[in-house]
Amino acid sequence: MDEDRSTEKDREKLPPLNALRNFEAVARHGSFAAAAADLHVTHWAVGKQIRLLEDWFGVPLFERRARSVALTDEGAALLNDVNSAFERLTSAAARLRHDEVTRRVSGIVRVNVLASFALCWLLPRLADFHARYPDIDVRISTTSRKLRYIGDAFDIGVRSGHEQGTALVSRALMADVRLPACSPALLRTHPIQDVADLRHHTLLHSTSTRTAWSHWLREARAPHLRPARHLEFDHAYLQLAAAVEGLGVTLASLPMIGRELAAGRLVCPIAAPSWRAADYTLVINADRAGDDAVQAFEQWITMMASRESGQLEPV
Repeated sequence: MDEDRSTEKDREKLPPLNALRNFEAVARHGSFAAAAADLHVTHWAVGKQIRLLEDWFGVPLFERRARSVALTDEGAALLNDVNSAFERLTSAAARLRHDEVTRRVSGIVRVNVLASFALCWLLPRLADFHARYPDIDVRISTTSRKLRYIGDAFDIGVRSGHEQGTALVSRALMADVRLPACSPALLRTHPIQDVADLRHHTLLHSTSTRTAWSHWLREARAPHLRPARHLEFDHAYLQLAAAVEGLGVTLASLPMIGRELAAGRLVCPIAAPSWRAADYTLVINADRAGDDAVQAFEQWITMMASRESGQLEPV
């Protein structure tokens, strides 16, 4: 019992481990934006973790510069210890993971997702899965149809909102948090400091997100706001591409624009209110749930989504 109490007290002395991971990435890249791209999160999320760590230690760890950051003396000392700890942890993980066993998993997994999810979230991360499971053949198809109507033509899928069916296993994958987003260049001519400033801009829509702006504007207590114009596309990924090109302001799903935020191609000029749409849901064909390749993909996509959980809100 005394040993358990001692272990709990030792854990209380540890700084936030996720914040340490963000700290190491920023130190390695010398930039919040580059670290965010490496970690597949927003640069706001990285900044939040660094502030959390600096508050925990009570000292600044970085000197903020115009386009980069540099370690303070305290940060440099911490980095040496963090690198040593990560190296030991990596060695221990390698001994326990038995990569040769993981690499022997083979087979085919048929993945059916929304086109916007495939282009904006899945494809940028798929190389990681291939590196872990080089003998699994991933076959991706895209459609917005309910998966219960596809029958046995898929093994695992992702949809917006819960799906029901006798042969389906469905559970939440990650939250869909949305905020206005636009190109930084757009703000140079027409700044957005509050919700009312949207009246000077074009609001971007897609067929599948036609009502999203009205939901958000009600949350923002501006349900009657009239923008300069509306522009609609038939696919959400075209809507996001239009925002990057400076054609207007989109109400973006934050998980879908992580790379654009990290690279500075998009910014979220208004931090609140955020609107939470239906969760992204993982749907598994129950007849294929026991297949090794399907289980490997399920575990991988769950891990990748949970890695970003809690880091969606800009700070």
